[in-house]
Amino acid sequence: MATDDPFGPGIRRALVIANGKYRHRGLPDLESPTNDAQLAKRVLENPDLGRFDHVEVHEDRDVASMQRALFAFFKSAQPEDFLFVYISSHGKIDDDTHRLYLCAIDTDPDLLLPTAMPADFLAQAFEACRASRVVTVLDCCHAGAFEGEIRQRRGDSRILILTASRYERAHEADEHPAHVGPSAFAGAFFGGLESGAADVDENGWISVREAFNHALNALRNTKQTPQMRGVLTSDLFLAKSPITAQSLPPEIASLVKHQWPAARLLAVDELGHWIGSEQPDRQTIAEDLLTRLRNDPDQRVSHAAGQRLAGRHASEPGATAGPAAAELPPDPDWHRRTIFYEIRVRSFADGNGDGIGDFAGLTERLDYLQWLGVGTLVLTPIYDSPLEDDGHDTSDFHRVHPDLGTLDEFLDFVTAAHRRGIRVMLDLVLNHTSRQHRWFQESRRDPTGRYGDFYVWQEASEPSADGDDHWTLDRVRGQYYWHRFGVCEPDLNFDSDDVQQAMIDVLRYWLDRGVDGFRLVTAPYLYERVGVGGEGLDETHTYLHRLRREVDEHYTGRLLLGWADRWPSGASEYFGSAERPECGVVLYTSLMPRIFLGMRQETHYPVSEVLSETTRIRDDCQWASFLRNGDELSLENVGENDRAYLRNMYAPSPRMLTDSGIRRRLAPLLDGDRSQLELCMALLLSLPGSPVLYYGDEIGMGENLALPDCAAIRTPMQWTADRGAGFSTAEPDNLASPLVVSPAYAPAVVNVESQRVERRSVLKTVRGLVQTRRKSEALTIGAFEPVASHNAAVLAYLRRTRTSAVLCLANFSQYAQAAALSLEEFAGRQPIEMSGHTRFALIGADEYPVTLSGHGFFWFDLAETAGGTA
Repeated sequence: MATDDPFGPGIRRALVIANGKYRHRGLPDLESPTNDAQLAKRVLENPDLGRFDHVEVHEDRDVASMQRALFAFFKSAQPEDFLFVYISSHGKIDDDTHRLYLCAIDTDPDLLLPTAMPADFLAQAFEACRASRVVTVLDCCHAGAFEGEIRQRRGDSRILILTASRYERAHEADEHPAHVGPSAFAGAFFGGLESGAADVDENGWISVREAFNHALNALRNTKQTPQMRGVLTSDLFLAKSPITAQSLPPEIASLVKHQWPAARLLAVDELGHWIGSEQPDRQTIAEDLLTRLRNDPDQRVSHAAGQRLAGRHASEPGATAGPAAAELPPDPDWHRRTIFYEIRVRSFADGNGDGIGDFAGLTERLDYLQWLGVGTLVLTPIYDSPLEDDGHDTSDFHRVHPDLGTLDEFLDFVTAAHRRGIRVMLDLVLNHTSRQHRWFQESRRDPTGRYGDFYVWQEASEPSADGDDHWTLDRVRGQYYWHRFGVCEPDLNFDSDDVQQAMIDVLRYWLDRGVDGFRLVTAPYLYERVGVGGEGLDETHTYLHRLRREVDEHYTGRLLLGWADRWPSGASEYFGSAERPECGVVLYTSLMPRIFLGMRQETHYPVSEVLSETTRIRDDCQWASFLRNGDELSLENVGENDRAYLRNMYAPSPRMLTDSGIRRRLAPLLDGDRSQLELCMALLLSLPGSPVLYYGDEIGMGENLALPDCAAIRTPMQWTADRGAGFSTAEPDNLASPLVVSPAYAPAVVNVESQRVERRSVLKTVRGLVQTRRKSEALTIGAFEPVASHNAAVLAYLRRTRTSAVLCLANFSQYAQAAALSLEEFAGRQPIEMSGHTRFALIGADEYPVTLSGHGFFWFDLAETAGGTA
């Protein structure tokens, strides 16, 4: 080999040791090592990539064979050789000596010294090696516990890469069970070589440091921190980049090798167009690069490249080809009768044991949701995202986040839900995207291009109406972009017709796949106007009407649910008019804090004040209300005095607060008091509108205030009392979110399994209320009428239709209260308590007396007279 070759002189030799099979039951088998070996051999032997002269692979060897192969490999080297060693196996730390051992097929974890290879054996092998260029990768759990000294000789480059710290596990890649891949590090390290993505300086050659940095970036948001030790006296090139300036336009070559997965996804889209090119050379280049990108360390890129190669992925937003879930029979009134149930998928149920909730796990829990009686599931954002804002920062509206599963798994879930009569809605953030969305990347890079005006740009920052800084300089474009929310979430420019159509295309994409509707998060804030707050502008209502028209013209029985942080009089604007309808259901936030205000002040007046504004709406519309959700309890719709009171009562510790509210779940807010919790549930399920339950509130789940911000109230669902709470079979340390640890709310105390068998539990009470509501036309779609109770602590109201009436009573006081009700209209009727079917005294011409226990409630059916049906 010529000395001016970047690979340098000498022989290029590689040794791969992959131990995935173990005889001792204390060491579970690993799938990754075999895949690591195959990937390493494929890349290193490829004459167009690694160009190694010899790659020696040893799989599932005993400890003696493993040590012999390693020592012989180092011992036989010549000074000018380049040696590369990759070891993939279990790593174990001895409890007594704290030494790291590498496991072989015959390792006994209780007898590490005689049956496993001490990691510092590598130091001894290094010492016997004459090669001047040596790179060794230790891919095992606790690799950072390696304590051997790698002695450097003058002029030598000797590098040791450890794929995890002393206290971390080296993870297998986040693949689906049907397709197990290489380890997380191997997939990123060798994937960067194979795709060329690691060639950061674009010189056509990939060095050890570039490959390591590429893997480090890929694992940045995981619980795995690779390390590189040793000295590089010159660049050590592992592979030739498959991408050259001669084979690709520079802009596409740059995208293929970009460190951001979103940019490589854009490359996949561009290359997808080349596959259909009439130019054979373009087709060949595209197929070759997509084949390599199919091995990208980022699963989203890998999956998209595979779809492009299979010719199955739509090339542009709005394309509707593809599979769809089975649909439910049409019911134009379902949104007025349903009970919504909000789910954060990654916290609900883990179906593949990786510690993250997914569609498979959610599908397995549908029988429980059917038993509970909920009618519609509302999934918080499931789209692809860098997760800087829990998925509200979408990087691709047409892909599900790979952590949650595949599109096919999502469609299987929707079909399974529909078979049980349960509908599925998705949160859709209209206002903004992630900075990593391809639209934003194109917009910042090419101001005059197709996406140049997709976002709100201007030359200089300026003060905002709320006093916050909403403008951020983008150094690529040299302009400031507007973000109403986080800096990671640039606002879309709805003054652009292309943006309006693009978001319509997003709706149609998912509606075509069987989704029953959308909760339009941030819908009031679509347009930006100088000098005004930007909420609920005329232009916003015009666009919401356009969305509604699009849905009604092409689909049957689908729903747009609007979200308004306003009192009912203002929130009702989002229903639109009969001639220009907008949202079929509007969720307003002003009721929820006033329920909590009334609970502590022991009076119904704060609640009645809001209800007095909840005027009658069109028969095709419905309100929605909730007690808690996955965000902080917002205090924006209460006055300053009430805001201070609520903070004092419900957030006595500063760690319970965020900038805009209280980060606590329902049960802890109510001091874990069962009577208060059940009263609040009774109010939610009987006041006007369709109720929205938040997952876990039906069992009284708590929060984990050790977690930042709203992560405290997004912890895994507690199904059982076991160490993983029935949420996942993964080790607790590997869960995407820690469990609740408070003794009063831990899974051992609060869980579905135990409450389903208890004779009278919170879950049984909530389910009973849900089932009662479902059977009552008055409670679902009946009109609301307040009834005078002559007691400030007792809220009384009727829910009624032309043929039925239900009297609801709620005591906001902790003490028993008597009320005198004006029910002359129902004289001769006999109230029947709806949960136990107990008959109360006949209603007469005088005020009707009722006594309620502390925080007690009643639902009375007033349909019958003493002699029978009225």
